[in-house]
Amino acid sequence: MGKTLSEKILAKYAGKENVVPGEYVVLKDFVGPILYSFSGFNWIEDVHKKLLEVGVDKIAKPENCIINGDHNYPPKSIEDVELFKAVRSKSEELGIKNIYDKGEGIGHVVNVEKGHILPGKVFVHVDPQASNAGGIGAFFTNGGRLGSAPYEAYALGEITVRVPETLRIEINGKLGRNISSRDIWFHILNDIGPDSAYGMVIEFAGTTIDEMSIEQRMVLCGNVMYAGADGAIMQSDSKTQQWFKENFNIDVETIKADDDAKYEKTLKYDAEKIGSMVTCPPEMHTVKPAKELGSIKVNQCLLGTCAGGTLDDLRTAASILKGKKIHADVRFLVSPVTRRVYEQAAKEGLLATLSEAGATILSSTCDVCVGVQGPLAPGEVGLSQQTLNTPGRSGSPDADIYLASAATIAASALTGYITDPQTY
Repeated sequence: MGKTLSEKILAKYAGKENVVPGEYVVLKDFVGPILYSFSGFNWIEDVHKKLLEVGVDKIAKPENCIINGDHNYPPKSIEDVELFKAVRSKSEELGIKNIYDKGEGIGHVVNVEKGHILPGKVFVHVDPQASNAGGIGAFFTNGGRLGSAPYEAYALGEITVRVPETLRIEINGKLGRNISSRDIWFHILNDIGPDSAYGMVIEFAGTTIDEMSIEQRMVLCGNVMYAGADGAIMQSDSKTQQWFKENFNIDVETIKADDDAKYEKTLKYDAEKIGSMVTCPPEMHTVKPAKELGSIKVNQCLLGTCAGGTLDDLRTAASILKGKKIHADVRFLVSPVTRRVYEQAAKEGLLATLSEAGATILSSTCDVCVGVQGPLAPGEVGLSQQTLNTPGRSGSPDADIYLASAATIAASALTGYITDPQTY
């Protein structure tokens, strides 16, 4: 019997010919645990203290561990500075060498850029949004609903993984003008709801995925937890190989599911029927077409976070805004997802174009997602690429957060109202 992508990767690292959904396998070769700090919380210190209680006083494989300092950066207070110092001190004490806390960008993407997470690899992260690396063909785990994998990786240098059922989602056809993977995911989430992929891995496939850039593939895989999924993955192909080689001079393997793989369920979508979609407050599962929200006045627009701020996004926004000015009542914040993306966008003149239109260019940070930078005041409306729109996520709990694609955000920044970008 053929294997899904997840089954193929897990069988390889478990040293088995075949694995089946529901089976538990032990893996000793993986990347992680990947930890980070945010808003006064020191993950590495917390994990270490909890494991000390059961007699574990050191990390089993420090060479596998990665620390990302992507929240509260640049530091906004003395407390932030002290937090960074404490995280780095504990990490160095434990022998961890892979520390990215000097403005490299958002760890979910940085760890791919640095060559730690590669196609066909298993990686362990505390944050389910790290499943964005499924877009290059890597398998994400945090131990499922128990979230135990980071602790196992830390203490034992091995992890026990339940082989997941796989929901295959095929998307075929050509996307419309200014439609991106963000619109695709909102469309799918609106269709399948919050629990339809519970405990499963979503495997994306189809001609639309084949044509999609690597950055957009990663964005599509990053928010699947809101459908109850434990992660997402898609095949790595010649486009993946080219992206790694051209940008990072890294040779990677291709990996695809077997043609006779067995799936829990298969859903199919026509890309041509997917329009500009917007997630509305107060939670992730209220999705409407942008064209139905034209009466919603916008106070702040944001490009950035681990679900945006890609080079593709900046190019799209710049193409819409070039030679124009954003609406006088709109604050427009732009945070490229990593320093590499920031530098490339600068070389291409994208940041200059966005700045000339009235945007404020920020560093590559998670802070714009959680309201440390660019908070919303009571009664305000934010239109954003961020990952979550619950009240209080970005400032006042009395503000409304709408989530959208880069094109929708750029078009709305021009008009001052939520705007369908397909005519731009």
